[in-house]
Amino acid sequence: MYTQLAEIPVPTSAQFIPSQDPGQTIVQLNFSVKDHDRNVKRSMSKNVVFPSGAGQLENGAISTPLLDTDVVAQIVSPTKQKRATLRNVKRANGSSNRIVEVWNEGLLQISQNVTDYHGDFYTDEYVGSFSFAPSECAVVYTAEGNAPESKDPYSKFRFNPDFGEGLPGKKRPTTFILSWKDSSAEDPSPSKASLVQMKPFEGVRFGQAVFSPNTDSIIYATGYEFTTDGRFLGIKGCYNRPTGIWRLRIATPASSEITKPPASVEIVTAQKLTLPLLSCRSPRILNNNGKSTLLWLASRSGGAHVASSTLHSLDITYDDAESEQLSDSASSRTLVDIVEMPDLHLTMFPGLYPAFNLPTSFSIIPSDSASPSVLVASQWGSRTTVLAISTDTGAVNNLTPDSDNNLFSWTVLVTDNRSRVICSRSAPSVPYEIVIGNFDSSGDVSWNVIDRPALSKGVAKALSTIRASVIPIRTAGRLWDETIVLQEEKKEVRGSKPPCITSPHGGPHGTTSTAFSPNNIALVLEGYTLSLPNYTGSPGYGEKFIQDLIGRCGDYDVQNCIAAAEHLIKLGISERGPGKQFVAGGSHGGFLAAHLIGQFPDFFSAAVLRNPVISAGDISNTDIPDWYFSEFGLGYPISSSPISSYQGDSKLTQSFPSQIPPLVSVDAFAKLQAASPTAYLDDMKAPVLLLMGTADRRVAPAQGFLFYHALKARYSQTDKADKGAKVDILVFEGESHPLDGVEASRVSFEATRDWFKEARGAVPY
Repeated sequence: MYTQLAEIPVPTSAQFIPSQDPGQTIVQLNFSVKDHDRNVKRSMSKNVVFPSGAGQLENGAISTPLLDTDVVAQIVSPTKQKRATLRNVKRANGSSNRIVEVWNEGLLQISQNVTDYHGDFYTDEYVGSFSFAPSECAVVYTAEGNAPESKDPYSKFRFNPDFGEGLPGKKRPTTFILSWKDSSAEDPSPSKASLVQMKPFEGVRFGQAVFSPNTDSIIYATGYEFTTDGRFLGIKGCYNRPTGIWRLRIATPASSEITKPPASVEIVTAQKLTLPLLSCRSPRILNNNGKSTLLWLASRSGGAHVASSTLHSLDITYDDAESEQLSDSASSRTLVDIVEMPDLHLTMFPGLYPAFNLPTSFSIIPSDSASPSVLVASQWGSRTTVLAISTDTGAVNNLTPDSDNNLFSWTVLVTDNRSRVICSRSAPSVPYEIVIGNFDSSGDVSWNVIDRPALSKGVAKALSTIRASVIPIRTAGRLWDETIVLQEEKKEVRGSKPPCITSPHGGPHGTTSTAFSPNNIALVLEGYTLSLPNYTGSPGYGEKFIQDLIGRCGDYDVQNCIAAAEHLIKLGISERGPGKQFVAGGSHGGFLAAHLIGQFPDFFSAAVLRNPVISAGDISNTDIPDWYFSEFGLGYPISSSPISSYQGDSKLTQSFPSQIPPLVSVDAFAKLQAASPTAYLDDMKAPVLLLMGTADRRVAPAQGFLFYHALKARYSQTDKADKGAKVDILVFEGESHPLDGVEASRVSFEATRDWFKEARGAVPY
């Protein structure tokens, strides 16, 4: 059953496609699909065609079949007349050609092979860029730049860090601009493209580039800065990095010919717009009634890797090609600020907890008299909700229907920047549906499903047996947390309840949502109850809930997890005893699983740990060394450069307070080790299965291997061996921190299933 569930297509993006028929709307949907036969993840797409306007679309939408696609990114121009794509077209020898295409009203205008001019396109959410210029005669994108020619005999050997876990090999993010001239009556010849690359700016790596709405010569981008010790901290899943929003004014290219390497375009002025103690990201442009606004997300620099986000805006209406820099009178507004603590029942907005990026198309303007709203998905307790944020007042409106018992989690995919939004949603027993929201002139929205995945009768029947609930947990003298409980509707066997698996999330500032999870559902269908606790430190419950865990890792989070397990026993959902309680987790979830079998050795009958944090004092091989300091209450300074402007320069030269990152002192090592699962090694006796990826950049694989050997020695003692204590380890070559490769995911599930099945032994259920 796992394989069938895991192969259900997962929506990744959507796009409104211009249609020649004004009476119909076309939405292109893109999916990631696991192919177990070929052991690959396939990129696939389909079109959904339905009547324009509001109405009941359940039976009116027509979907095309899912087909493989080589498009890795796609955008539509502001006027909707043009569409640009980045493609990776397979060659006969297995390599790929990188192609940039521009379509004008359905006709191919530009097809430029850029394979020889740079490396892979950057289409990730952290650094990737793809944006139309206001003239609609240029696009900007980011790709891996080719190594520059150098007379330095050691240049190829010099250390140049990449972006860390999940982004391996990305070392030279380069901003490219492809431009062309449209055909006209005076010059009807075919369009010819020009390609230039923006000159590097020493000390800053730029990504997420978007054109100014007023001129082709100004680009706004996120700047990622090095730390004072020359380190580039990993950015995946980390919102607290030394980053800022920059305004880059570029020179007009001197030539329209494409050269190899592409001609460099100078940065005439570089202006950093944001404060050094805010980590800023995701610049977006909003145009409405002659006013242009720059929007971006921010979090506090340093500290918790994922904390509350804030939303900011800046009026750039008069920012044009003649402006050397933004006026000193230009000042940003904070539209959404931090919420320290919502009400107990989460009826009040708990703060903003979106993904790393705002959607590419994100605004809703339901009427000419209405102010625009930003649409974004944000964690709200154990659920991901759709929020509309007024760009006028900053008021937040929760648009998520509550008719589903609050079990659906939503993702905003795209808006038409007027009155329609495409979302995906799923629930524990409902795979990913595509939903359109239509806004009326008053701002009210009606939701209609336009696409559902095809499911076999066996899968549909199995999913119909799943029951989900969100249960609040009270921990004495502290804030509350909650756990998502998944069960199968099955009668008890001779009065025995299904075994319960406690599975805490990683982070620790992640959140388990009510979204569909093939792995979780497959375990439930194997006869288990799953408890997925959102312990102290989880986003979605207010800033205080996050900050309360800082300095108390291995304490508060462990208390919450065992409190959840005990509470389910009290409610009669599970029971204690041999073969009745198990624990599984990865990363910080593995850290908690190890703590739980150490601090409560008689409670859990077996454990499975994926790339776990075992020894917090070991930071020798990680892209996030600050995590080991900040999360355990030790200082690690992070800030970016101050608000500043550079004229005709390409080097970060402004001085700011010197902040030297710490080394692990003897005292710090002692504190970190005392908070680690290693402190409880001698008390452990549950069977432990370790799942390790050799390419993990986040947690040194050595931690898992040392844990394996330490348990091996202790479990060899007669008293423990006779009671079934054992340890095993599976190693996945080339797999990184999440172990999310097709084969690695399948084998990890099967090994977990078999490990717990053996530990259940002769238990009746």
